[in-house]
Amino acid sequence: MAYRLPSSEKTIQLLWLCFFISNLLDLAHADPPYKACSNISANSQFQKNLEIILSYLRSNASVSKLYSTSTGNDHDRIYAQYMCLNYETNDNCRTCIATASEVILQLCPEDKEAVVWEEICQLRYSNQSFLAHLDVSGNKALDNKEDLENPAQFRLVVNETLNDLANQVAFNPSTNMYATRKVAFTNTDPLYALMQCSTDLSPDECNTCLRVAMANISSCCSASRGGRVLSRSCYLRYELYAWYEGANETSKSPPVPGKIAAALLVVGILGYLIYCHAMRNGSKT
Repeated sequence: MAYRLPSSEKTIQLLWLCFFISNLLDLAHADPPYKACSNISANSQFQKNLEIILSYLRSNASVSKLYSTSTGNDHDRIYAQYMCLNYETNDNCRTCIATASEVILQLCPEDKEAVVWEEICQLRYSNQSFLAHLDVSGNKALDNKEDLENPAQFRLVVNETLNDLANQVAFNPSTNMYATRKVAFTNTDPLYALMQCSTDLSPDECNTCLRVAMANISSCCSASRGGRVLSRSCYLRYELYAWYEGANETSKSPPVPGKIAAALLVVGILGYLIYCHAMRNGSKT
C-alpha cells in the first residue's frame, strides 16, 4: 500500500494552524508590558494634560531613575510618576520610559488612571493624588514557568534572603531603598534577588510594600525557580540566574521554557496531522 504525502495546499493549511496555536502559547507566556487600566474615560482637557505630563516624564528619565510630577487644575489635574530599576543606566531608563509613555496610551486609551510595567521600568498616572502614598492594590505576581523538583529547601533560602533584603531596603538609609543579594543555593545555581521601593515612601511604607509582595510571591510561586511582583509602590524579583546588571557578567539567562514547549508542541502537531492525512489518502488507493 502506497502512502501519498499531502498536497502543498493542505500543507500550507496545516502550517497556518500550527502558527496560530504557537501564537496562543506565546500569549500564555507573554513578555512585558503588563498593564492595569481604570476603564474610566477622561475628558479632552485631561487627555491634553496627560500628553504634557508624559513629555515631562520622558525629559527627566535621562537624569533620574524616579520622578514624580503633576499638572492641570481642579477636575483636570493629573499626577504621574515613573520608576526605573536602579541598576540600569540613565540612557536605558530614558529609552524604557519613552516606550512606556507610548504604550500606556495604547493599552489604556482615554483612561483616568493607568499603570504600565516594562521589563526595567514602570510608569503610572492618575486623576487622584498618589504621590508619597503606599499602594499595593492590584499587585501582579509572576512566576518563572520552570519549576523545581524539590522546592522546599529553595523556599527556605528565598524566604530568608527576601526577609533580610526587605529590612535592608526599608530601614538602611544608605541603600536609597534599593538592594540586591546573591546567595549560594547549589554549587551551580546561586540565588539572585532584588528589591526596590519608590523613594517617596516612608521606611515603614516601603517595608509594608515589600512584605505584601513577599506574601504575593508565596501564594503564586512556591514551586517555581523564580518570581517577581509588580507593584505600584515597589518591586521584587528573584531568579536562579544572574538577571540584573552587575550580578554576574558571565552568567546568561536560561531559555524560556514556555517558548521551548510551544515549539515542540507545534512540531508534534504538524507531524501528527501530516501522518493522519497521509494515512487517509493511502487508504483510498
